[in-house]
Amino acid sequence: MDQIEIDKINNSIPFVECKIYWKENEWTSKFWEQLYERGWRLIKSEEYSEMVVVQNEQGRSLYTVKDKLEMLKVLYNMLI
Repeated sequence: MDQIEIDKINNSIPFVECKIYWKENEWTSKFWEQLYERGWRLIKSEEYSEMVVVQNEQGRSLYTVKDKLEMLKVLYNMLI
């Protein structure tokens, strides 16, 4: 993913906190960093190897999605 792709994605994200940026060789967002600090995790799905699972701070699986970007979209759509 390059900066042009990031800018295009960010144009579709309605919340400033959810806009993505590069940090340590991967993208993140303020929103995801806040969730991560609270214990949320993104792990590989055991059932579907090409998917990832979003877990909350109690380790409860909430969503299975195709990738980290899709996870971000699902989570910020919950805010709308």
